[in-house]
Amino acid sequence: MGAPELFVASVTPFTSPSGAVDHSFIVRHLRWLEAQGVDGVVPCGTTGEGQSLSVAERMAIFDTVMQHRGRLRVFAGTGCAALSDTIALTRYAIERGADAALVLPPFYFKNLSDAGLLGYYRALCDALPSGARLILYHIPPISHVPITSAVIEGLYQSHPHMVYGLKDSGGDPAYLAALTQRFPGLRVYVGNAELLAQALRDGAAGGIFALSNVFPREMRAVMTAYLTGSDVEAAQQRVTALSQALKPYSAPPAIKALLAYLTDLPRASSRFPLVDLAPDEAEALWAAVQQVSHVERLSDV
Repeated sequence: MGAPELFVASVTPFTSPSGAVDHSFIVRHLRWLEAQGVDGVVPCGTTGEGQSLSVAERMAIFDTVMQHRGRLRVFAGTGCAALSDTIALTRYAIERGADAALVLPPFYFKNLSDAGLLGYYRALCDALPSGARLILYHIPPISHVPITSAVIEGLYQSHPHMVYGLKDSGGDPAYLAALTQRFPGLRVYVGNAELLAQALRDGAAGGIFALSNVFPREMRAVMTAYLTGSDVEAAQQRVTALSQALKPYSAPPAIKALLAYLTDLPRASSRFPLVDLAPDEAEALWAAVQQVSHVERLSDV
């Protein structure tokens, strides 16, 4: 599959906890990420608070990202509880040039049968242009709807050219390893930064991380060490320590607080029901990160 790919589960900046999306921030963040050498971005996923955005707001974000992507590839987060909304968002993103759509399973009803979930994804595929590519989003700790091998197999049978990949944010290394063995053509992207080195050894195509918003070079260092046969464990330990430093906080507010320290971007808000870090929490997070990585404030590009 070539060199592993580093994607950013990009944050969505808001002007206030109940305010509008700050599109100028998105553009500046894209330029900073591109300068850091990431391969692409995933707007409106979990870290991007996609489920806190209306369909119209997500479409507007896709417009901004596509207009200012530069060299970045784009996997648009389009999954919704309602099939009609997922179809509308996915068609919109694909028709405007997104490389693929990351599609969360419908998450409201639990204990779904494989037949129900497969029917949902097949109906989506039927409604899309023939060249559309989907990345299935396995994140059972949040959605409580796992994507099973039977669902993947069924999609390969009915829409083989649309099944591009899967993002695995389940946190179970055995699941990822089993997928790469059973479906060698499936591009599996790990979503847990602490499992990156193991995922690469098990055949992952790369990763899509919240941590890449602020520490893309540290994430890339793991991939480079893996490719060159150098000390991948040391690089992974640094990433794991950074990930652990963020664990006491919700990821989107924590990432936005760190961006204000690490770049010249302004402090952006998250949207309710998420709550921004208080000043003392932000200082404590910054101190924990500095203790791990000794990073300094970077200049915006």
